[in-house]
Amino acid sequence: MEASREEPRAVGLDQMQERDFPYFRRLWKSIVVALLAASFIPMLLIGGGLYYYAVAIIREKTLEALQHEVNAHREAIDEFLAGRSMDLRFLASNLGLEHLTSPGALEKVFKSLQEQLPCFTDLGIIDDKGNHLAYVGPYDLLTRNYRDAEWFRSIQEKEVHISDVFTGFRKEPHFIIAVKRAEREGFWIIRATMDAAYFDRLVAEVRGHRSGNAFLVNREGVLQTKPAAGGGRITQPDLTTLQSDSSVRLEERGKQILAMAWLQRVPWAIVAEFDSKEIYRSLRNAKYFAVYAFLLGGMIIVGTVLLTTNYLIMRLERKRQSIRVLDQQLQHSDRISSSVHLASGIVQEMNDTLSNIDLVSSWIQDLSHRNLTKEENLLEMRESLVQIKQEVSRARKTTEKFVRATRRNLPVIKDVNVNDLLDEIIELLEREIRFNKIEVNRDFQDSLPLIRSDPSLLRQVFQNIVLNAIKAIRREGTITITSRGENEGVTVLVADTGPGIASEMKKRIFDPLYAAQADGTGLGLSIGASILRKIGGRISAQSDPGKGAVFKVELPSRFEPAKT
Repeated sequence: MEASREEPRAVGLDQMQERDFPYFRRLWKSIVVALLAASFIPMLLIGGGLYYYAVAIIREKTLEALQHEVNAHREAIDEFLAGRSMDLRFLASNLGLEHLTSPGALEKVFKSLQEQLPCFTDLGIIDDKGNHLAYVGPYDLLTRNYRDAEWFRSIQEKEVHISDVFTGFRKEPHFIIAVKRAEREGFWIIRATMDAAYFDRLVAEVRGHRSGNAFLVNREGVLQTKPAAGGGRITQPDLTTLQSDSSVRLEERGKQILAMAWLQRVPWAIVAEFDSKEIYRSLRNAKYFAVYAFLLGGMIIVGTVLLTTNYLIMRLERKRQSIRVLDQQLQHSDRISSSVHLASGIVQEMNDTLSNIDLVSSWIQDLSHRNLTKEENLLEMRESLVQIKQEVSRARKTTEKFVRATRRNLPVIKDVNVNDLLDEIIELLEREIRFNKIEVNRDFQDSLPLIRSDPSLLRQVFQNIVLNAIKAIRREGTITITSRGENEGVTVLVADTGPGIASEMKKRIFDPLYAAQADGTGLGLSIGASILRKIGGRISAQSDPGKGAVFKVELPSRFEPAKT
């Protein structure tokens, strides 16, 4: 019957499936990938959009705040220069030339002025010829004439003049504020020199607590104040495109940010040079926060997905185990149903065997009362004993077939000859086939290739199909069983001449508990289909009402459980 090229291995089917075919591994991966994609793709799209929008807003607000800050300091410098001009104009208009040039008067005015405004270095009164009328300060300038000085020529055309930085007679860089006072006889000038260090500190306040440079330059690009960095490298500003309005222009040059704006009182531009790292600190912090939030959110998402998927797969595994137990119970119920169906024939055959044994034993008993010394009596007794032995052997074989067909065996994967297996099933059902006057035609392929599978499962499948054919025919019909080696496997066709299958039943014929016949349990074909799916095979049915049915079973050459 089942030919074997090697010793069969009894392997628990569940263990082998769990070891070689992790049913839910691919499902686990698919769910994890799908959930992660469904979580991360929207998060990346929405979060990325919000991130870039927030970065742009923070950047814009940071630069806008820097512009306001630089503009506020620019206005403070303008107000400082305007205030000092107003101070000198106030002195000129209220005290007058005669008072300011009287002996000791200018010294008192300068002392009082310095107590309130320590930004003045010296103070002088100059006539319309450029001569000093009075002077107080640390330099010997009383005898100097400023008729040819640039600032003197400029003051003749306006009332207030703030000069660029120049060295002049004192040979030191400085700038002055001059206010002209017109009189009937001509004009005179009150002139003050500004404390360079004081003014430098005022300009340096533009930086705040940041590192960098802050200075003033004129239209020719000449420095008007000492750089706040104290000798560090100064970025040369491009003033050619700087508008003369009150706006502050920002330029990014590498790692530096330049803020530039023209003063309103004098043709100077305030230039502030900042480190971009300091300016964009809040932006950088926002980026770090976004990265940390993304990582934390990603970890939460991954953890949630893994925990949820593991829980889901665990529940599916439990359901699968429950289904497997139920499937085994259904198979057992199907075997019991088959056993009940076969039992009547087996019992009748056993009854015939026992009747034959009883008849022969009675005959032996009659012979025992005769003269056993006669050769013919002894020969008859021996023949009777041989007949009893044959009947016992036939009964043993019948019992073994019945037990093998109905017993629940451990799965054994080995080489199987399908033709021998079909012969065994036909032989087991032979009495019922004869009783119903059914003819069985065998169309087996010679040298049918062996397949590697579980013979007990295949026996249950084909036994259910043949029993189903017998029930469909009921009496006087033909069952044709065909076997062929196809597609690296074996195909078996079981055709009957029964009434066929109604078209509305074809789709449900392999459904559990769906009985095509009134006396059926609805288990045979559904369990057969389930078994074939487990071992990698397939079953299909073709039928036309009134023309019988053909069941096609396709078996793989090797045991290949379907991956679920």
